[in-house]
Amino acid sequence: MSVKVLLVQLEAIAGDIEGNIRKITGLIEDSKHPNPDLIILPELWTIGWNCENFNSSSEELYSSKIFSFLKSLALKYKAYIIGGSGILKKQGEKDRNTCLIFNREGKMIASYDKYHLFSHRGESEGTFLEEGTTGLIVNTDIGKLGISICYDIRFPELFRLYAFKGTDIIINMAAWPESFMNEYLSLAKARAIENQNYFISCCLTGKINESYNFSGHSQVIDYRGRVVLGLEYEEKALYSEIDLEEMKQYRQQMPILKDTKSQYKIMEK
Repeated sequence: MSVKVLLVQLEAIAGDIEGNIRKITGLIEDSKHPNPDLIILPELWTIGWNCENFNSSSEELYSSKIFSFLKSLALKYKAYIIGGSGILKKQGEKDRNTCLIFNREGKMIASYDKYHLFSHRGESEGTFLEEGTTGLIVNTDIGKLGISICYDIRFPELFRLYAFKGTDIIINMAAWPESFMNEYLSLAKARAIENQNYFISCCLTGKINESYNFSGHSQVIDYRGRVVLGLEYEEKALYSEIDLEEMKQYRQQMPILKDTKSQYKIMEK
């Protein structure tokens, strides 16, 4: 089975959801690929990265501009939408870094709250946001999709659980800093290889602020860690087709997941 994927890499306009909606709309239209099965957006395409502005930029999930835009995108392209993330909250709850997922009919079928909130040199999402409490697998007519956001990629336990539950494609939406780009690219390949999944990374590009940049380099990586297609720093909607049948045949030939122990013991002397 071949899956047609469109991932959007952009430089987010800080704090401007409507401006970023226009950017994404233009990038997808410019790609001239009218029939994708799956459209993926990066983490915080909505407002960019600035922890101190998260709470003031928050929207109520179901009445948000993000919800309306992603729904319209799904209806226009008859595609599944993995909607990057925005700062959203449900009634009576705290703000979270949330990804909305829509089906081909424009129905929101799931949402994912970032499981691991980033903390580095005092820059902590957890000061402003509530963390998620569970991973997410989305069952679709193109396969099982494992969902993750940015910092989640550093925690292989989550991705191993996805693989054991039969995921075909694992997606990581990111606002990853360029200063740690080598780690991100290496981790993406590792998650693909060790779990025998296609791994799609979709990251912001351009400036974080006057001192730091995002990494860009969104990629489609196959189940053996090979880059099928990728970007560098440009703003673009990247189109790729991936073959799930080849992946399933490879898993039969190299049954790593089947050979994994359900429990490991360690001897120490």
